[in-house]
Amino acid sequence: MPRIIVAEIDSDEQRALALDVWQAANAARRRTATEARIRRVREKLDAAELALLAHYGTRPAGMLVAETYLVEGVPLPGYGHISMVFVDPAVWGSHVGTEMIRDLQSRGWEGLSVWTRTDNRRAQRLYERTGFTDTSNRSTLHDGDEIMQLAWARG
Repeated sequence: MPRIIVAEIDSDEQRALALDVWQAANAARRRTATEARIRRVREKLDAAELALLAHYGTRPAGMLVAETYLVEGVPLPGYGHISMVFVDPAVWGSHVGTEMIRDLQSRGWEGLSVWTRTDNRRAQRLYERTGFTDTSNRSTLHDGDEIMQLAWARG
């Protein structure tokens, strides 16, 4: 089994690899990536407070973007929000997502939150496996998909 290595993204080349992972994951979930959406993801990676790229052996395999949690626009020190987690479908089930979340949890956050689609059982299992619990908060995206919030607290 290849080794999983997680590191902060610190170059344009790594941001491009992260974007490739995002596109592969979206294609596998049959989600069309419009040019506008690709541009927004690229901008998010460029401006990320923290962006991680995981390699499975030598293969770029996962990406994660996190930022300080905001309460009504005000930063909540010590708490983070995961805005993006994507794993290349070629390595789904290899614990790349778990390793990225564990790396993030080791960085000193007291708590983390994340939103995911209610029909994305793969993501829900990832978050549950890494100690997240369902907050019961729900919302609806502009496309009509329902999303749910999960949270993790250092314990």
